[in-house]
Amino acid sequence: MADVARRHNVNPATVAKWRDRFLEAGRQALMDDKLAGPVSAETMNERRLRLESEQLKLALAEATVQLRIWQKGAEYVDQVPSKTSRR
Repeated sequence: MADVARRHNVNPATVAKWRDRFLEAGRQALMDDKLAGPVSAETMNERRLRLESEQLKLALAEATVQLRIWQKGAEYVDQVPSKTSRR
């Protein structure tokens, strides 16, 4: 703190006040944020689970599309001559 006070040509007590105000304002901003709410382990866990759920939904949607493509292709497999057939 003394080094910062020297660089800014102020009293170290002033730097301490600045630091304390900065930290308090940060705490207050976290508590006042209506959208995020207070930060806690529970909300972090809920966010992690929500993200995992979204990723699983996307993976399921992609697998469903691939399955439908394979099923549609299977309908036409008899119409495609093989390389070894004599047709």
